Amino acid sequence: MEKFKFRHLFFFIILLLSATFLFNSCEKDEVEPEPKPEDDPEVAENEAFYGLMLDWYYWYDEIPDINPSLYESPYEVMNAIRKRPEDRWSYVTTRKEFESYYRESKFIGYGFGSKWDGDGKLRVTFIFNTTDLYEEGVRRSWIIEEINGTSLQPGMNINQMLGDNEVGVSNDFLFRKPDGSEKDLTVQKKEVVMNTVLHSDVFEAGSRKAGYLVLQGFTTPTFDELEKAVEYFNSEGIDELILDLRYNGGGQTNVANYLASVIGGQSVEGRPFATYLYNDKLADSMNFTDNFSLDHRENNGQLTVLNLDRLITIATGGTASASELVINGLRPYITVDIIGDDTYGKPMGQNAWYYGDLYAFVPVTFKIANADGFGDYFNGLPADSYVEDDITRKFGDPEESSLKEALNYIETGSFSMLPRKKALYVQPREQMTGLRREIGAH
Repeated sequence: MEKFKFRHLFFFIILLLSATFLFNSCEKDEVEPEPKPEDDPEVAENEAFYGLMLDWYYWYDEIPDINPSLYESPYEVMNAIRKRPEDRWSYVTTRKEFESYYRESKFIGYGFGSKWDGDGKLRVTFIFNTTDLYEEGVRRSWIIEEINGTSLQPGMNINQMLGDNEVGVSNDFLFRKPDGSEKDLTVQKKEVVMNTVLHSDVFEAGSRKAGYLVLQGFTTPTFDELEKAVEYFNSEGIDELILDLRYNGGGQTNVANYLASVIGGQSVEGRPFATYLYNDKLADSMNFTDNFSLDHRENNGQLTVLNLDRLITIATGGTASASELVINGLRPYITVDIIGDDTYGKPMGQNAWYYGDLYAFVPVTFKIANADGFGDYFNGLPADSYVEDDITRKFGDPEESSLKEALNYIETGSFSMLPRKKALYVQPREQMTGLRREIGAH
């Protein structure tokens, strides 16, 4: 059997929901499946993945002893050995899907997020500006009344209703606009190019000038998008930043480091941003501290930074991973406030390997801590002010509840101290699995 070859990729952390359990445990009266022949390509794939996990998986010493040849694919092997309930994030995907998303911010779908409001209406939470639906005028706050003639009710799995994530899959949407009128659109899924910066603006808040940035992900193209936004903020002379991460499920740690370094500026340059802690087999060779660095991007010899001593973030339970890394990594050095809700809670990270041109294997491999040694936020980073996500208003509307609270805090120095409200319904993003869970879009 030919030796497999892995290509080790970059460090990154992502938010994922537990993948569906793809096989059933054998009952006593069931016949156990026969192992596949040794020359079966699937045996090589499964054994390669299993061997990788035995060395690199953060919980390698708790992996059950299995025969990889009994399983149909690495997907099933992953689900057989993933540590539950702690590991909600390890996954296997295709190399093509993995590279498209992380290197090019591309995926197949419609390019919008959704959420049930308090009245049980499904609303668009965000939409990428490269999509057909965006060109048709669809925006955040629009209500999706029907899909393919079926009226939508909380509890429905919207992702299943929309079908496979393949180019050409068609669905009919009935939208209700903010003015009450309806719009019926039939649209096909296609390759979507994300704009990870969804919105940027500048507001006056008392004597202060605040930049407002809505960031949806941390992928390689995000570097260029962030640089443009920072240049805009500097041209406006901002002295505060409101960083809206409410739907940001994470991504590459080098992009998170860049963003945090730009925010803190010279005061954090060269100081510890995060420490990555591997399992005891790899600790001596792999553990390392990642320092803040302003060398990620340079514009004509001039580094573009903000040099802030405070960061105000907007978060929800969908704020995870690299988003939490920015918050936690900056907290030993500057004040970081959270408005909205507690974050998701993922102080763990992943490395990725290619298996030929077929797969990307993406297991949890390390834990993360900041310069103070704090990294135990499995229940999320708690909010300083609990404010309901107002999905009836667009990003940048100063009356939108979270942005309004942030601007009021800058102006008055105090929070409104409203009681916390729990979401009434399971949100569509919670029903997503695998890489799609991090993308957070249909």
